[in-house]
Amino acid sequence: MFFTIPTLSIYLSFCRDFFDFIFIISVLSFWFLKKKLPSIKSFKRILNIFIVVILFQAFSETFLNWWLWSQQRITQQLLPPHTSIAYVLKYSWQHYFFASIVTIIFALIVFWGIKSLNKKFNKTFFYDEEPYLSALGILAVSWPNCLIFLCLVLLLGVIAHFIIQKGRLPLLYFWLPCALLILLLGDIISKYITINQLVI
Repeated sequence: MFFTIPTLSIYLSFCRDFFDFIFIISVLSFWFLKKKLPSIKSFKRILNIFIVVILFQAFSETFLNWWLWSQQRITQQLLPPHTSIAYVLKYSWQHYFFASIVTIIFALIVFWGIKSLNKKFNKTFFYDEEPYLSALGILAVSWPNCLIFLCLVLLLGVIAHFIIQKGRLPLLYFWLPCALLILLLGDIISKYITINQLVI
């Protein structure tokens, strides 16, 4: 058969990366042209869209996997009634859903962590948009590249803080550019810092 599961997964991943790239470029362009970031309400919608897209990819890969297995006599043995539905669900969870769910949960943890710090320290460290920007970046670059993303943002923030030497840690301007950079070069960077062992 011309299409294989790895081929279709690569194609869907490419479409997802392209969507993430276009979306981040759009937000950056809006910021540059309007001299302001989108509203908090708009950011909430954007985050919801990203989560839906991530889950849609996982469901699409599950459906395509099931369909491709049903097209060949050998792989038909992996589907009901030849085998338990639990096997298919477990396979789909491990290969298509687990990494997506980890990315979403991690994004929410960072989101609420920044919100909590803002509330506790009366917005001393972060701007109101930063919880949304951090979560957006994590959802865009996915696990485990989101770890590189966060480290890069913090590193640049510390460097900028020492250069400016006053005011809050200026992370606001690094979230989206760093997400864009990791989207483009994350797979290359991860090879040199052995983060691939964290791939789910």
